[in-house]
Amino acid sequence: WTYADPSWARIAALVPVVVSCAEAGDEVANKILKEAVQELALSVKAVVQRLGLCGADRKNSFPLVMVGGVLEANQRWDIGREVMDFISKDYPGAHPIRPKVEPAVGAALLALNEFMKECVQEAYRR
Repeated sequence: WTYADPSWARIAALVPVVVSCAEAGDEVANKILKEAVQELALSVKAVVQRLGLCGADRKNSFPLVMVGGVLEANQRWDIGREVMDFISKDYPGAHPIRPKVEPAVGAALLALNEFMKECVQEAYRR
């Protein structure tokens, strides 16, 4: 089943089921979630380190954008909080941000902002 279509969306669709089982006390589901949190946090840490977001002393403040249904809070399992707890041990300056708009909207707004800056700069050059 997994290898027939290993798309992220297909696997992510199982998260609510695993969370429900974990909240009901299933130890295997709890183990799956704990391992998933650690793997996700390790991936984030690699990006933070590679981009130098944390500074040389690993204590610089930086935003960490938390998007996606997998990171939403559930009754007992808040995967986003668990990931942040794991990351904060090594990078205390990480500050989670949960956007109020979809990522594509945010990207469009950033592009518009850059475009407007260019327009203003061009107007001043004239």
